[in-house]
Amino acid sequence: MEHSEMLRQVAQAVLDMDVEQVAALTDDCLAAGLPPARILAEGLSAGMRTVGEKFKQGEVYMPEVLVSCDVYYKGLEKLKPLIQSGSGRGQRGKMILGTIYGDIHTVGKDVAVPVFEAAGYEVVDLGVDVADGQIVEAIREHAPDIVGLGTYMTSTFMHTRETVRQIEAAGLRSQVKIICGGPAVDAGAARRMGADDASDDAWEAVARLDRLMDELKKEGRA
Repeated sequence: MEHSEMLRQVAQAVLDMDVEQVAALTDDCLAAGLPPARILAEGLSAGMRTVGEKFKQGEVYMPEVLVSCDVYYKGLEKLKPLIQSGSGRGQRGKMILGTIYGDIHTVGKDVAVPVFEAAGYEVVDLGVDVADGQIVEAIREHAPDIVGLGTYMTSTFMHTRETVRQIEAAGLRSQVKIICGGPAVDAGAARRMGADDASDDAWEAVARLDRLMDELKKEGRA
């Protein structure tokens, strides 16, 4: 079987929400000598991109998206130990991501992480209801390019100002770009509270992450 067809089948397994199939197909690709990074980019990530397109078009719904995420991670489990990153970062950059303090919603974050990984970002998932101090310590520990704040209620979105203030007080604000995500966010309001951007759509957010990374590079910080 041609390599392109094998990769197409991996992508289709993600779309079909077939955990067992994606594991077997990923093993087949490795046995055929395909580079792990190519299996990730042209197989698993391609499948997640298609899932995202279908979700935006209303052809699949959140429960299906979450299962596809699980399938993506099943394949990724096999590839991650084999993928070497000389810089210790993803192809595009590194980010820490967590649901803002006071917010325990996890669905949006759980969708965003594989979407961002599929786009070439190394993502450190901090979990939900993340205290400002935890975010500050995570910046010190992981030295990310971008801090992602998930927020799914207007009340917790307003906490962005305090989170940014704590990052500034720690002397770390100049090292990172900050983006908010979730159905309650507004880019203009996020900027007024000190963040750099916001998006209510994980797939659309990838372009915003790329733009923030480009800004960091122009500023000599990435």
